[in-house]
Amino acid sequence: KEASTDLKSVKMWTFLRLMVAVVSMSACTSAATFLATYSGYEYYKVQASGPMTSANVKATCEAAGYLTPCPGDHNCTWSSDDCVQTGLQRGQSCHSPMREIFLTLCGGYPEHNFAYPCPALDGVYIYMADWRNYDASCGFEDGLGCVDGDVTMNRFALCARPAGQQVYLTTVDGWAFYKVRATGAMTS
Repeated sequence: KEASTDLKSVKMWTFLRLMVAVVSMSACTSAATFLATYSGYEYYKVQASGPMTSANVKATCEAAGYLTPCPGDHNCTWSSDDCVQTGLQRGQSCHSPMREIFLTLCGGYPEHNFAYPCPALDGVYIYMADWRNYDASCGFEDGLGCVDGDVTMNRFALCARPAGQQVYLTTVDGWAFYKVRATGAMTS
């Protein structure tokens, strides 16, 4: 009977560790908010801390386990080896970073800096290599596009990951647990 009690105790502690790991993982990733899927990537806004420089946008994405999307393809002046080409502004001038995500979420786009509200993207900044000859990122504030990020504090970084990518949580007794994005209704 003592061995049976010990086995139950081990299983209970294993279960409790799993629950703590899942809750901890949920707390770590709760700062990321899913925005849209475009061109094989999922885009998220992730809470940043400090000035919204391109270096801070990149550091925020990497710290949260995401990629830093480039504002355009390899022809884009503000793309570099420090970001990942995810299909944004493919074949275009890259003067309208995040345009595809804005259109997906809000159906329009602020041309020539007139305000076009898109609450989901308010305060979201994208990495821009050497934009305006310094480390500024480009973001949306109150419907205005390409607001200078180096004078803005504690907003959100635009981050990405390949669509459908699973997130490893933990392994218990040889069983690996993952968090996977599901679509549709969650039924049993």
